[in-house]
Amino acid sequence: MAGYYFLLVFCVLLPLLVVKSSRKLMTSALAPWPGYFVSVIFQQIFFAAFSLWVAYHEGINLFTPPPHPARAALIGAAFLAVMIAVMAPRWRRSVEERERRLYYFMPRTPQQKLMWTFLSLFAGVGEEIAYRGVMFGLFSRLTGAPLAASLLVAAVFAFCHYVQGWKSMAVIFLFALSFQALVYVTGTLFVAMAVHSLYDVTAGMMYGYFGDKLGYPIEGIQPEGATA
Repeated sequence: MAGYYFLLVFCVLLPLLVVKSSRKLMTSALAPWPGYFVSVIFQQIFFAAFSLWVAYHEGINLFTPPPHPARAALIGAAFLAVMIAVMAPRWRRSVEERERRLYYFMPRTPQQKLMWTFLSLFAGVGEEIAYRGVMFGLFSRLTGAPLAASLLVAAVFAFCHYVQGWKSMAVIFLFALSFQALVYVTGTLFVAMAVHSLYDVTAGMMYGYFGDKLGYPIEGIQPEGATA
């Protein structure tokens, strides 16, 4: 039953909450950074702990070391470099277009950068455990087909980033499949965790850099009639 509880939370309840939060983000005044990010960090901790509990009860091994550590590290570094090279122009374009959602992905002050780094580490580790580890294991058992499981996991993972918009969700779907391939090629979740965390840190810092360079408002883009 632990596995079914997990799928209910991550495939039904969490997507519904994400859609609700996304709509609120686009119509309400932006919440202050500190309170918002502390709540998100605690959410990540809860989901990671829940995923570990499910993995234990379902007998899913999450922490297999890479059979070839040096090779795995090189593959991970190359994967990270390609992702950053592909996404950097998109990050800049999003700032130029003044996308409102960027407020929470754009650390500007030293405090915000520190909080973003912590959040990226929690997200990188927790999301890989939840999606590429536990969810993939459960869907593989249910479907009997790793490829089908990979597609399902990628679809759920992308939808849970609904707040970033449909175009970003399509890119995230492809990234999720790539991360699943990374786990398969390296034989471990550890490389995916490291790459995911470093990618998130880099994305936030680059958004902040472009925000300062291109004059994105420090208080974010407020909706019509709202105050910060």
